Amino acid sequence: MNDQPIPLTDQLANISPTIVVAVIAGFTVLRLMMSKLLHESWARTLSEICDTVTFVLALAFLLIRPFVAQAFYIPSESMVPTLQIGDRLIVDKISFRFHDPERGDILVFAAPPEATGSPTLEQDYIKRCIGLPGEKVEVRGAKLRVGKEVFEAQGEDTNADVAHQTLRDRLGISREKSVKFFKDYVLINGTEKLMPQDIARQFGQPGAEVELTPGVAVINGKPLEDTYTNEDPGYNMNELEIPPSNYFMMGDNRNRSADSHVWGKLEGRRIVGRGIVTFWPLTRLGRLR
Repeated sequence: MNDQPIPLTDQLANISPTIVVAVIAGFTVLRLMMSKLLHESWARTLSEICDTVTFVLALAFLLIRPFVAQAFYIPSESMVPTLQIGDRLIVDKISFRFHDPERGDILVFAAPPEATGSPTLEQDYIKRCIGLPGEKVEVRGAKLRVGKEVFEAQGEDTNADVAHQTLRDRLGISREKSVKFFKDYVLINGTEKLMPQDIARQFGQPGAEVELTPGVAVINGKPLEDTYTNEDPGYNMNELEIPPSNYFMMGDNRNRSADSHVWGKLEGRRIVGRGIVTFWPLTRLGRLR
């Protein structure tokens, strides 16, 4: 996952409501005590400061954050290129009170125990909604054929990525660069096209036939059009039917994301909200799609 420590500012932004209530209570007690000990003018000033702080805390942490919107920090590469490590975004918490999540929505949710490995660990994840209740989802991994050599994941191994990794090893492509299969070429790091004849030559088989089969998520038997992904999936996942009120979530960085293909369906009750806009850094300010 390549997780990074969450900055102090983001920890403060997501502080527990219990602590907020305690702080508000503390300011209220301080206001009452100081009003009796200080000169009237100083007492009035301190009272106004305490009232302002308690109002702002109550509005931000007890009304807006729980029910309307909240800021979140991105600690991992699982949603690259849509979201980069260190991005900060606003999550809308109110719209799902009026309609259900839709395919393509970028959702923040309380990670299920199957994802965290602990029934008590509270952790928020962010992924894209791929499968809806009642749908059948399958993942077919990428395949590379050079002459008579075939490179592909065998069976349902959620960590396998044979085709992409073979190409990386043979061509010396670093892990930091993305490798995405298309039918007619391979896209390296989102900019450089690697043509079939180049692949054959790098494999020591100039003139050999090269077949590229991109990995794909399949919904009800139909391949999903996912132009927003960093890489096509290199792993296989057998067909899974999504129960009512559940969803299938995937990271845009398909081969670097621990998502529903690893830990299964997501219960709708765990959804916190929908990512709507990135606001920091300013160079990445924009609406999420």
